[in-house]
Amino acid sequence: MITKKRVTIKDVAAEAGVSYQTVSRVINNSNRVTDETRQKVTEVIEALNFRPSLAARNLSSQLTNIIGLIIPYSADYLIRDPHLLAQISGIDAECSANDYNLLLSTAGNSASGMKAFNRFLTQKIADGAIVVETADSTTGNDLLAKQDDPYIVIGYDIYNKNGYMVHSDDRQGAKEATLHLIERGHQRIGLINGPASGAIRSTDERLLGYKIALESAGLSFETELVVRGDYTRPSGQHATKQLLALDTPPTAIFALNDRMAIGAIQTIQTHGLTVPQDIVVVGFDDIPAAADFIPSLTTVSQPSRALGRTAAQILLKLIAGKPVKDHEVILPAKLIIRQSS
Repeated sequence: MITKKRVTIKDVAAEAGVSYQTVSRVINNSNRVTDETRQKVTEVIEALNFRPSLAARNLSSQLTNIIGLIIPYSADYLIRDPHLLAQISGIDAECSANDYNLLLSTAGNSASGMKAFNRFLTQKIADGAIVVETADSTTGNDLLAKQDDPYIVIGYDIYNKNGYMVHSDDRQGAKEATLHLIERGHQRIGLINGPASGAIRSTDERLLGYKIALESAGLSFETELVVRGDYTRPSGQHATKQLLALDTPPTAIFALNDRMAIGAIQTIQTHGLTVPQDIVVVGFDDIPAAADFIPSLTTVSQPSRALGRTAAQILLKLIAGKPVKDHEVILPAKLIIRQSS
């Protein structure tokens, strides 16, 4: 079987009698090429049916037209999180609109999210990175900054004064959700928080919003009403069992993401109770399942897809050397009231 050899940029250069750098400039429409040379190279490209690769198109600019997306979670966790998938959808849409490719780097099977950063940093095949905030992102962000790689965090990057970040208004969203429960007469409001070790700032901000709402209503913060999950549905089920086992269980539960909130409803129902008649439940994120679940879930909606798209827009400006006015962009979060409250 005879395999036809692929024409390379060096083949074009040899045929046209120019350097491969000149061919690259023609491909990239550089003004550093004379009209005569441009025409000659173009004719050779057409004659040889040359299709420039990504590397060939970018030899002169030193850009790869690739954005790295660093998510320091396992891939298994990622595909189960609709909020993260919506962010990726927004990032991908912006990349496609600007002829950029998206390269995903996860923690793989490693317990440490740093594997996602290390893979990106050692391979150096992207022009910049979007980082999803996790417990490991602070250390990883420091490494990106030391290598002078353009990057932006979806979440919080509070330790790098020169860093860029985009996130929803977590504190205000949680405050509104808690006030919504208080206004409906609930004084014992259970909170399903994130994990104790490696908590991320968005979770801290939501906890703070919860506390502010309690204080504004003259209610005390009770540590026994705060239990921990890991953002998954089973953890919400387990956390709710802990709350229902209290001597005086809460009459309302606020889970800091929707998957834990749905888990809470499931546990409440298995205990012979109903939502919202016996206990009301509120979540955070507004994933697609929130509206479809029975009862439909009251939740704080954050613009997941817009978070991804905004992060990509800012990163592309940084890569291009364009000015970016704000180092922190906060998108609004909105309470969506449904059947569960």
